[in-house]
Amino acid sequence: MLVYLTAVLFSSSAFRLALIQLHVSSVKSDNLTRACGFIQEAAKQGAKIISLPECFNSPYGTKYFPEYAEKIPGDSTQKLSEVAKECGVYVIGGNFLPSRCHGLNIRNI
Repeated sequence: MLVYLTAVLFSSSAFRLALIQLHVSSVKSDNLTRACGFIQEAAKQGAKIISLPECFNSPYGTKYFPEYAEKIPGDSTQKLSEVAKECGVYVIGGNFLPSRCHGLNIRNI
């Protein structure tokens, strides 16, 4: 699902912001493919900033965090960077980062 907002800047120019809500599965590559498809669709419809859900690439729940956590750069950030560059947009996508400073702790970024 795509939700569009139009934001007006102080200089009286406007831009389109897309908020994406998507179904996720336990298959990270499918989630990334689905998210990238929504990003491309939002860009075609004029969005300049596109925001994905907090857990766009994994099921939600603390039991999943260790399995789906990624370093940065990682698969998810690489794919989002590629599609953002291809579409000429800015993408916001939450991810879980294994914290080396705190042993096995997982940080939401």
